[in-house]
Amino acid sequence: MSERTYEMLWDCQYCGTKKLLGKTHRFCPNCGAAQDPRSRYYPSEEDKVAVEDHHFVGVDVTCSVCNTLNSADSHFCQNCGAALDESGVAVTKLASQTANVMGEFEEMGSRDVVKEEFDAEMQRVGAAPRTTGLPQQAMDWRVIAFIVAAIVICGGIAFYMLRTEAQTVVVTGHSWERIVTVEEYVSFTTRSWRDSPPAGYNIDLRAGSCTREQRGTRQVQDGETCNTVRSDNGDGTFSEREVCVPRYRSEPVYDDMCTWEGERYEVVNSYTTSGNDIQPFFQPLTLQCEGIQRVGCEQQQFNGTYVIHLQSEDGSHRYTCPLSQAMWTAIAEGDRFTMHVRAVDNSSGDCGSLEAVDGSTSLSNTSSGKTGETD
Repeated sequence: MSERTYEMLWDCQYCGTKKLLGKTHRFCPNCGAAQDPRSRYYPSEEDKVAVEDHHFVGVDVTCSVCNTLNSADSHFCQNCGAALDESGVAVTKLASQTANVMGEFEEMGSRDVVKEEFDAEMQRVGAAPRTTGLPQQAMDWRVIAFIVAAIVICGGIAFYMLRTEAQTVVVTGHSWERIVTVEEYVSFTTRSWRDSPPAGYNIDLRAGSCTREQRGTRQVQDGETCNTVRSDNGDGTFSEREVCVPRYRSEPVYDDMCTWEGERYEVVNSYTTSGNDIQPFFQPLTLQCEGIQRVGCEQQQFNGTYVIHLQSEDGSHRYTCPLSQAMWTAIAEGDRFTMHVRAVDNSSGDCGSLEAVDGSTSLSNTSSGKTGETD
């Protein structure tokens, strides 16, 4: 449908005359009272009055000196002559309405502006529950001030808690852990999508093993959903137009699910050794046909963690830092470093900040980057 324009309605708050036209009746024809734009409301279907050749010049403005309603193209108040460029306040527009599935709009009816203002004030001070359909009141400056103060306080607390300072620490010992993992070369059968084959060696599809299965869904446009929407123009009129949005349906997506056969290494066991010295070793193992790649043969993988233990010079706090094996071996018990620790309680340190006291060694590029925790 093409856009059509109709007049809003308003009720005179002085003599009680109902259903006056928002654009035509700027003053009550019975008592002469000026229109209060806050009392405007959408009409029912039976009360709609079309505006022919509507020329929109902007949202109406209210003179802040005498509270008289003026057209947006007015430069001076028609009542008191005040310059509207300085004192004009744009009226508040009503929220748009969307017709229901029956093509009908929710009945709005006459508005009790005094009651709305009272309810809004009760809502602002917390004496009444929030209601829907009414213009939201501006946020109270005290609430804004409270929020700003809370943000500043929380930021200050976070800065205080996370602030660090340099402290001298002494190496008190070493510890290590080494893990050797045993992998066996095995045959396997598994299922996956055709475009996502499993990792391994000699991977082949089992003959006739692929089937069509649903892999997911996709959204396909299936027409449009159209509703009639009415919008307040702010000049005593409202526009009515049809708004359409795409409608979608879910459609299954199918792909090939396949069964694969092949060989690969799989973990069958692991062995751990550890100590508090600087002589790490791996568990010695005897493997089946090591170095040969056939079903039943084994290989081993190695991994290790190397940690130095530190304490503050007064002995009140202890820390641990994981390092590369080369740096771990090079550090001796009794070596002294500076490290950034949490200032509020010295509870944790930044291992990446370790520096030898004489300034000749930096561990920032050789440590694991993990944070040292107190023992």
